[in-house]
Amino acid sequence: MLTKDYIMRMIDTLIKVLERLLLMKESKNYNEALDEIEKVTKELFGLNRKFINSLSDSQLIKMIAVSETLFAPNCYLLGVLFKEEAEIFKLQGEPEKSMEMYERSLNLFVEGLKNSTTTIEHDHLTKINQVIETLEDAAINIETERNLVFYYEFEGKFDKAEDLIYDLIDFDSKYINDGIQFCERLLKKEDSTLILGNLPREEIVDSLSFLKNKIKNF
Repeated sequence: MLTKDYIMRMIDTLIKVLERLLLMKESKNYNEALDEIEKVTKELFGLNRKFINSLSDSQLIKMIAVSETLFAPNCYLLGVLFKEEAEIFKLQGEPEKSMEMYERSLNLFVEGLKNSTTTIEHDHLTKINQVIETLEDAAINIETERNLVFYYEFEGKFDKAEDLIYDLIDFDSKYINDGIQFCERLLKKEDSTLILGNLPREEIVDSLSFLKNKIKNF
């Protein structure tokens, strides 16, 4: 109960911050908005932006994994703050910084989903889709692409997940095992679910056979 109350207080704090940030962005007070993000990040996580920027995503994720119960909410909250920071950099005309923060935001959102059976807020998935849309034509790193595979599978967009898996395999054959495991997971689902995901069973069987033959050559 105490943990649930704590999470709700964190969400309430975030909602109030987002309201203030909206007003600051509308007024073009971008530096003030970045200061607000810095302030709430310190309040919620005890971290400042300079230190966060010195960490890789994997290092940051380990740092905020203070407990199994709080891990997913922490990922979501920090992901939202990164998304806000990305939007501010975009408004300031700093596209490289903006894309970097959008990508970090997406990684945190998805890491939270990996460790939770439910979304944190009603617009959790909406925020993820907004970030994905922004990154659509951007060059993203491999780990972000793998997180996208997870997300598309989570959302039942199996055809999109498969497309990304083949992109990963083209980049490095070590991801063939990812593809095999993906196919094997899907084959456990109902035909109706697979059809909704635009990837019928016959195609999955063909892909699995192809990948198993391909891995024999390595």
